[in-house]
Amino acid sequence: MGVPIRKFICASNQNHVLTDFIKTGHYDIRERKLARTFSPAIDILKSSNLERHLHLMANKDGQLMRRLFNQLEEEHHFQIEKILVEKLQQDFVADWCSEGECLAAIHSTYNTSGYILDPHTAIAKVVADRMQDKTCPVIVSSTAHYSKFAPAIMQALKIREINQTSSSQVYLLSSYNALPPPHEALLERTKQQEKMEHQVCVADVNVLKNYVEKLAQNQFIGKFSE
Repeated sequence: MGVPIRKFICASNQNHVLTDFIKTGHYDIRERKLARTFSPAIDILKSSNLERHLHLMANKDGQLMRRLFNQLEEEHHFQIEKILVEKLQQDFVADWCSEGECLAAIHSTYNTSGYILDPHTAIAKVVADRMQDKTCPVIVSSTAHYSKFAPAIMQALKIREINQTSSSQVYLLSSYNALPPPHEALLERTKQQEKMEHQVCVADVNVLKNYVEKLAQNQFIGKFSE
């Protein structure tokens, strides 16, 4: 596209296997356990798109990729050659952010700007602030709204009423008039959910299927009769 990007910054949470790989060239998931964090979209042990990037860096050497990722499956680690590590580091720098740093970034950003970061964006900001050398602008592309992570946001902003329904948490956060504003469709949907009847099903797939089918039929018949 011609965009003059100097480097990409890989920001990880405490599941930082990808950050470690970029720094060392050693992809190692031995004795690693996946930790549940405030940023679930980057809770990973096996990166789903790393293979494609390595394939491009290695001049589309499919046999090498097969060997490396078979080794990852069988031995739970692999090491790339020094020349590939250098190529990788030409494009990427990497670091990771703790849960405490994530919450602190959400809190401080809101206090200084009135903007609420979602946890994934907070991790990106923490790492970007740490990695930048102030000689080049840094762009953080936020791809999630904080309303999806209301309990974590309320913890970060030190709001005590955490033990509420998800809809009431969203409404409480919307009362802060923060940026970005909450989606109107989300607020409307939460209103509808509060009025909807619900049923607790037994832990049986067939029972659940029957309930969903009946629900869909009732919804369809209701729409058709209108």
